[in-house]
Amino acid sequence: MTDIRQSPPFAAFMKDLNWRSAKIGSVHVYLKKFPLFGHFAKIPRTEKYFSANQFKNLYKQCRIFRLKIAPYLKVQDKNAEPYKRKLLNSGFKIEHSPFNPTTTIQIDLTQKEETIFNSFAEAKRRGVRRAVKNGITVKETHDLEAFIKIRKQQYKLISFLITKEMKMLWKNFHPRHAALLLAYSTQQSSRKPLAGILLLMYDKVAYYWYASALKEGKKLFAPTLLVWEALRTAKSRGCRIFDFEGICDDRFPKASLTWKGFTKFKEGFGGKKIIFLENFLK
Repeated sequence: MTDIRQSPPFAAFMKDLNWRSAKIGSVHVYLKKFPLFGHFAKIPRTEKYFSANQFKNLYKQCRIFRLKIAPYLKVQDKNAEPYKRKLLNSGFKIEHSPFNPTTTIQIDLTQKEETIFNSFAEAKRRGVRRAVKNGITVKETHDLEAFIKIRKQQYKLISFLITKEMKMLWKNFHPRHAALLLAYSTQQSSRKPLAGILLLMYDKVAYYWYASALKEGKKLFAPTLLVWEALRTAKSRGCRIFDFEGICDDRFPKASLTWKGFTKFKEGFGGKKIIFLENFLK
């Protein structure tokens, strides 16, 4: 299974954000040039271990001054510890502010919808019902601008960073590898969306990439209903796994400090906790 960060659409997305993509074999290496210093590089979610010569050639050819790697290996995989030892013996260090999530929750979408719903915590099942009772409806849409507005209102301090990245994601992943769901209230005359989820999909995995909600949407349990509808949408598109794209990792308490709220939210939907190897830097 190939992680979405090693997919052709993601490489095109990174290019649009002014990252250059190089390759070691079939693995994407993303490079950002800094005058005088050379390139900052990152290799996200790769299972492959590179030889000392491959690293040496990459450093030389691309003038890399810093390299980060996020191995696509679960801690219980038989190759995980040997991979980690090789990296540490090659001068890499564990990164304490990981650039890719090191722990996540995944839900098996091959199960029946009823089974998936019944695996939710009681509070989440009740939340779905309350959202419906509150007049919340969810629709799949192409109205990216409406979702951008929601995200800008929720993240006012960094709103200037939101638009370009979301438009580039949409450009490279939609329609085949993306779905946008927005929640509305039938009890409000304005019919403005109150919450949304942007799903990205690749290699039969659906990723909970972006989610945002206005205060009134949260009060009406719109985010809870949205997750349920996102699961159903991903399943209908043939995805076999739903990945929540990160929760708190006890190995990095400082980096995870701001993740506690949405970790609790995500845990309420059941699924299996997945712990990856740490991220590494050199």
